[in-house]
Amino acid sequence: MKKITKKFKLRVKKKLKNETANISRQYITKYSDIKKYFRILNDAIFDGMLDAFNDIKIKNLRCKGEVVQYEWARKGTRVYHLHMLPKYKNKKEFLDTLAHEMIHLYQMNLKGDTGNHNALFYSFRPKLNYVGLDI
Repeated sequence: MKKITKKFKLRVKKKLKNETANISRQYITKYSDIKKYFRILNDAIFDGMLDAFNDIKIKNLRCKGEVVQYEWARKGTRVYHLHMLPKYKNKKEFLDTLAHEMIHLYQMNLKGDTGNHNALFYSFRPKLNYVGLDI
């Protein structure tokens, strides 16, 4: 597990603030950005504990994003797929959604939780707010 310093978190906060300043520009989702910001948010919010999603799909959804868990009981295997929209209102909405789905991954993969919006889920609100993101 990585030791994440307050100085690192402040740099992340500043970087995200600069990159999300323009809220009027539509954001087109890119796989490279999902991977890039997954690493940044994983280090800043989850102390590097999350494993990457097993698969990522950019597709039209009824919601802003989702984590889908597939489980094979006979093999004792679980995989987690991330689904994101092709476009977001702006980059901040994209980052908020990615962080939101990462919390669900943390709940299901590391804590064996249901992934619902419960006390564990909302316990991440202060950490997200610190780096300028919302749940």
